[in-house]
Amino acid sequence: MRKNFTLVEFIVVIVIIAVLASIVAPNAFKTIEKAKIVKAKQDAKTLRSAVGNYFSDMGFYPPDVYRGDDPGFMKRDYWNPDNEPGYPILCYPEDFPTTQQAERLACCWKGPYLERWPYFTPWGGKYDYNYWPEGGSRYGVNLPPGVYIGIQRNYDDEDKTGIPPKSEQVMVDDGTDADGAVNGEVQLLLFRL
Repeated sequence: MRKNFTLVEFIVVIVIIAVLASIVAPNAFKTIEKAKIVKAKQDAKTLRSAVGNYFSDMGFYPPDVYRGDDPGFMKRDYWNPDNEPGYPILCYPEDFPTTQQAERLACCWKGPYLERWPYFTPWGGKYDYNYWPEGGSRYGVNLPPGVYIGIQRNYDDEDKTGIPPKSEQVMVDDGTDADGAVNGEVQLLLFRL
């Protein structure tokens, strides 16, 4: 007598696997999202340390730069990691260093202040270093003066690289998102001014 699987046995096995997958998959996705949130918070701690060390050496905070750009933690000048090998970029015109700050940069910059630049957020977007000495406003939410790191989408991929609303809500609920709103980006306060 040959021992083969019957069609009924095969279907029963498939149904059991499907039931187990439906139980395990949601928990696996929740765990992955939790890990991404932890990674983003760890990146923020690393950037906070870099900002603190930079301020200790320079006596001023780096200027506000465009999303994804390094304000001077890896190289003395501001640069965009997308333009390797470190093509210098310009910060917002109102944030250009004063002559005194430029002289201090030339003599006192002791970087790099990061081991590596956090190229992407855990969701595939870009980090955005924000220096807002007068405070800022994001999507109608006012933020107090401070140094922030934004978790944002890529410029070229608006829908796929942003932080999911459920993950952002977790960061709003635990007080990590300084703007306190689910608006497609997270602002992590590094230093209050």
